[in-house]
Amino acid sequence: MRLLYKFFLAFCLTCFIVVGLMLALITVNLSNGFNDFVNAAEHKQVADLKSRIVSFYQENGSWQLLKGNELLWKEMLGAKPNQPQSSKSASAENNDDLRALSHLLQTQKRLSLYDINKQVVIGKSLMTDNPYSEAIELDGKTIGWLSLVPSELIEDSPGNIFLAQQYKSYYIIALAVIVLAFVTAWLLSRHLVAPISSLINGTNILIRGNYRVRIEKKTNDELSLLSDNVNVLAETLDKNQNSRFKWMSDISHELKTPLTVLRGQLIGIQDGVFVADASRVQLFIDQIDSLSNIVNDLYQLSITDAGGLTYKKEPLNPIQILLQVADSFAAKFEQKKLTVDCSQLALLMADDKCLVLADKDRIRQLFVNLFENCFRYTDTLGVIQISVQIVAQHVNIQIQDSAPGVPLSTQSKLFKRFHRVEPSRNREYGGSGLGLALCKQIVEAHQGKISASDSSLGGLSINITLPEYRGYPQ
Repeated sequence: MRLLYKFFLAFCLTCFIVVGLMLALITVNLSNGFNDFVNAAEHKQVADLKSRIVSFYQENGSWQLLKGNELLWKEMLGAKPNQPQSSKSASAENNDDLRALSHLLQTQKRLSLYDINKQVVIGKSLMTDNPYSEAIELDGKTIGWLSLVPSELIEDSPGNIFLAQQYKSYYIIALAVIVLAFVTAWLLSRHLVAPISSLINGTNILIRGNYRVRIEKKTNDELSLLSDNVNVLAETLDKNQNSRFKWMSDISHELKTPLTVLRGQLIGIQDGVFVADASRVQLFIDQIDSLSNIVNDLYQLSITDAGGLTYKKEPLNPIQILLQVADSFAAKFEQKKLTVDCSQLALLMADDKCLVLADKDRIRQLFVNLFENCFRYTDTLGVIQISVQIVAQHVNIQIQDSAPGVPLSTQSKLFKRFHRVEPSRNREYGGSGLGLALCKQIVEAHQGKISASDSSLGGLSINITLPEYRGYPQ
């Protein structure tokens, strides 16, 4: 609500300043413009009156007839007898307009006539009481003085009354505008704050751990984009929470199996059911090794996720490491009578272009995990085929094995942690379900890609693409 009030006060203050400034400018402009117009009209009237006064003086030879004669003075100031509209000239019509304005502003009450000695003929007693005076001349000689008190200096003059009425109208209009602005500002503030309040409420729910909340979009602007981002964040947090729960469940399940076996065997020995002979001890060692493999894989994945797994990259030929790892697995492959076909690799051993920028230990770990996977999940008397190609400045490595295969629908899930093609498959063959996930981490850390597909041998094909090292000699 504080944000709503801030918006409201900001709008109101802005409207108040704008309306006040506009009212002040209009008032000053109207006052100055109207007074200038009135003064110009009155001076024009004075000039017109002077010519008539001079004519009167020429006819009478003195001011005696006019002295104190209010009726004659008003007649001189007023309009001439009406003339037919068709016979009036443009100047005559203009003079009529000036006389009408003069009559409206009661100019005759503010005009005074004085003789050559500045003695009053008609009007104010003292000539000095008039702010404006002008000499009346005939044949180059001064015959009197005509004085005027400007309209704006008279407190109750029609001009000031007119301005006061206009100011009052403007003030009423300004007040109405300000009230309307307040109402508009309140409605607009509520409209602007509504999506922000929705975002605040949604994020507060997220903070409390409810990641299934979604914020409804109420606008089509940047706030709508922010709502989409918050919804994506909530969805990501929800998925991560579910993944974490599944992760903990899978880890507990993986650790529980060997621990259960160990506990059962030890209780059997304690109760005298089993004898702690060499075979029994070997069983303990195998179960402990299984636990060690799980813990080691978890550790490798955790430090990779945290960015703590270091990579010391250098130009190297992955085929050389691939062959070394294949040789180290020769004894294991012999146990299941597996044939390894790597005849295509010999031609690329000396190829300078078959280089990648990689960490030797991590690449070796990658191939060890892949060969271990082939050993566990390839039937006896099976075949493992290894091929390498250089295509579009990338080194493509393919490791295929024979039956059994993996359903197409689950091949993309093989690189997820603890994923199993079928229940208990990994535990049956001694795997932790983390090997291929770790392989994916290593390949992506080398800016490469890894995927699974059907093998032409009837099993699974693991396809690895690593960017070629561009610093080789030309």
